[in-house]
Amino acid sequence: MSTAQITHQDNVSEELQEFRQHLRTLGPVQRRILSVLMPQLIALEEAGDSDGALSIIEEVRTILWEGKRTRH
Repeated sequence: MSTAQITHQDNVSEELQEFRQHLRTLGPVQRRILSVLMPQLIALEEAGDSDGALSIIEEVRTILWEGKRTRH
């Protein structure tokens, strides 16, 4: 395995860990919304619809930021 591949895997692992950390802080409504959006994102990615995928990613970001703002 090359150094670039290892670095990429480390970055993906860190991003996944960060995503999971934020996911745990969300409320039940936000989690349900994400559970609907994530399969749609995967389907759009597989279909090669990058504009649609970017739209879903923006919705996910909004939900995650909303969760940060509403935590007490």
